[in-house]
Amino acid sequence: MPFYPGPGIGGHCIPLDPHYLLWKARQHGFDSRFIGLADEVNSRMPEHVCNWLPTVNDDRKAMNGSRILLLGVAYKRDIDDVRESRALSIIDRLRSKGCDVRYHDSVCAPVEL
Repeated sequence: MPFYPGPGIGGHCIPLDPHYLLWKARQHGFDSRFIGLADEVNSRMPEHVCNWLPTVNDDRKAMNGSRILLLGVAYKRDIDDVRESRALSIIDRLRSKGCDVRYHDSVCAPVEL
């Protein structure tokens, strides 16, 4: 079964459940490093995506002034929930680099950015 990871976790319960599990495991004397490491990797994904983006730019256009369209801002397909969506962090990071960022999500209502 193929997996197509996105730029991090999001949503209401999904990012919180592993933290609760990690906390509960520590209460019982277990150290689940894997959950902590996974959270660390997921937290860095917006930065990774923004650093990766210039490398796929065949025309070597500067980020500053580039127009970028993000398709989908919800935390997963066919969901209208943008709480904790990593796409919002990516939008902020790209805008801080001078990019003109817009998005389209056919499921979500417009998000105030």
